[in-house]
Formats: sequence, C-alpha cells, structure tokens
Amino acid sequence: MKKIKIAFAALTAVAGIGGAYATTHQGSVNRAGTIFKWHTVGNTTVFVGTVAKATTFGQCFGTAQTCLRGTAPGKNPVTLKKD
Repeated sequence: MKKIKIAFAALTAVAGIGGAYATTHQGSVNRAGTIFKWHTVGNTTVFVGTVAKATTFGQCFGTAQTCLRGTAPGKNPVTLKKD
C-alpha cells in the first residue's frame, strides 16, 4: 500500500511539473501571464492584457470573423475569432 501511495505522489509531481513547464515555455503561444497589445481588424489598439482578459472583455461585433489580434515583443501573434 505504501508503494502505491509513493507511486501516485510521484505521478502527481511529474504531471504538475509538466503542466507548469507547458504554460511557461518560451515557444508556447498562449503563455499564462503574457501581456499582449490587442488590436481590432482595422489595427486600432483596444487594450493591453492577457489572453484571458481579451477573451472575457474583447467582445466581437460586426461581421468580421477575426475579432482581436494580440501582439507582444518576441512572441507569435494571437488571434481571437468568433465562435
């Protein structure tokens, strides 16, 4: 029973470390905490914030499929689209 508990603890630790690495890896497009400058389709800057903030506050209006485009120095651009 003790070996099973140790095995589960090790598995949990590996999963936690892997998840933390995946969210902070330099090549990740959706890095947690990365601040993007968000633009409309017409290239008007709307606000500065994370992907989560843009998803919450960047409401899509009009007929364009692309709602907002986020840019950050040294990062790939992120595009939010209508559902």
